[in-house]
Amino acid sequence: MEHADRIEITFKNGDTISYGKGEWDDYGYDGRAIMVKQKGAWVGIYNWDDVFCVELKEK
Repeated sequence: MEHADRIEITFKNGDTISYGKGEWDDYGYDGRAIMVKQKGAWVGIYNWDDVFCVELKEK
């Protein structure tokens, strides 16, 4: 997958947050957190201890 339209983060408690097309353009992981980015700025940061999985999805 060259570029995903959506990033979906599912937490251990069952909650899910999703960023769609135009809401994000990159993401990162630093060993402690997942950062969702838009134009270089963090638009979401999530503690890795709370995250169950991160999925990149097309439509």
